[in-house]
Amino acid sequence: MSIVALIDEQAAGLQRRLGRFDFRSRWFGAGRSLICFAELTVVLLTPAKALLIPVLTITEGARCDGVRSASAFCVGGDSGAEYARWLLVAVLLVAASGYRPRWTVLPQLWAVYSIAVSISVPDGGESVGLIISLLMLPICLADNRKWHWSSPDRPLRLNGHAIAFAAFWAIRIQLSYLYLDTAISKFGVADWANGTAEYYFLRDNMFGISDPLGGLFLELSKIRVVVVGMTWGALVVELIIAVCLLGSDRWRKVALVFDVLLHGMIIVTMGLWSFALVMIGCAVIAATPASVASRAEEPSVPNEEESGFARTPTELGVA
Repeated sequence: MSIVALIDEQAAGLQRRLGRFDFRSRWFGAGRSLICFAELTVVLLTPAKALLIPVLTITEGARCDGVRSASAFCVGGDSGAEYARWLLVAVLLVAASGYRPRWTVLPQLWAVYSIAVSISVPDGGESVGLIISLLMLPICLADNRKWHWSSPDRPLRLNGHAIAFAAFWAIRIQLSYLYLDTAISKFGVADWANGTAEYYFLRDNMFGISDPLGGLFLELSKIRVVVVGMTWGALVVELIIAVCLLGSDRWRKVALVFDVLLHGMIIVTMGLWSFALVMIGCAVIAATPASVASRAEEPSVPNEEESGFARTPTELGVA
């Protein structure tokens, strides 16, 4: 077989696989809603003055230099910060509801961006939420459903499948790298390497354990084998998540289970609710099964109102 024929055969096989890939399931909807809900808790439960409080070299009010000027907190100036907060609450509430993902994804991205670049003390979840929301943009733009909870009633165009497929892999690779880098970097810190990091985290004045489980965890952490298991166990779990996210549907579900366990413990021990919910939401999206469309649902050529993508049979690869 010639190289040209081999390339044509592989391209045809890829085209068939892409045509049968369909992300439009409740998995994707649940993950997106969870990320939006996590960001919603930040602006809903915290007044603007607390979000934009002076910290070290950061002055009071939103940082509006350079590209940060696009933030909602910069539109109305310092006097409009509280109005901006409620605007973000409304945007994230609509996005979390799952209504018209194609039309709400850009406002969602703007809201998450505003939180990530403006608040004084982000916890890391805001940055991750911003990156994943950006990678979700092409996926949602290809989503023609009224609600992201509903089953699709129209087929996607072939290039819609391809764009979503590429974006999903970008999310999986990004999330896998994040967990891999997090785990490996901790081995260079003495307290993580010797297995005592959790002992000190549980006693931290800001993020330490609190009631009702504070007493139990503090006593358990005095047992060396327990604290070493908790510390090194977190590293092992992060490595497992990183590897499994790049596997098949089944292995990505394994990654999701470990992700929920890991961040569930972070909620219990450190109380970082928004961070943990963002990470779990990202894992849900990454674990979305590569559902296979039936022959009746395979890509066709819908009218222009159904999609803004390719409009000719040649562009679809079916002519």
